[in-house]
Amino acid sequence: DYSCPYVVLETDAADANLQGHGITFTVGKGNEIVCHAIKVLSKMVVGQKLDVIFGNFGQFWRTLTSEDQMRWLGPEKGVMHLAVAAITNALWDLWAKMEGKPLWKLLVDMEPEKLVSTIDFRYMIDALTPEEAIEILKKAQAGKDKREKEMQ
Repeated sequence: DYSCPYVVLETDAADANLQGHGITFTVGKGNEIVCHAIKVLSKMVVGQKLDVIFGNFGQFWRTLTSEDQMRWLGPEKGVMHLAVAAITNALWDLWAKMEGKPLWKLLVDMEPEKLVSTIDFRYMIDALTPEEAIEILKKAQAGKDKREKEMQ
């Protein structure tokens, strides 16, 4: 597609049809550069154990954005950010499919601690700590069923 690089992650799991799909949008020009960045970063994903990635997804995202040899290209902006977005979108999709749920349901069903572990807090820790986020989510458990029914 001229406006969105597309990533497909495949696993070597018994279910060979299990794939994660991710995209990132551009305005068309430069897609080949984003695609090359995806290819470079894919070496950090291929061969990894999914339980390790999903065990601390926020840390894995930080690993992608902080790769020593690539971070000078602007890991949290521009081409590298778009490449990381495509990969992480595919990982989120794969995770939801592994659980047999739409992504929103995967997130809703996570315990607060697990959900918070998917976030890299390095740029917001002065405003919100992981512990505070967990507390907010725990308090929001009351009424969760009602909100979930509205989604269905």
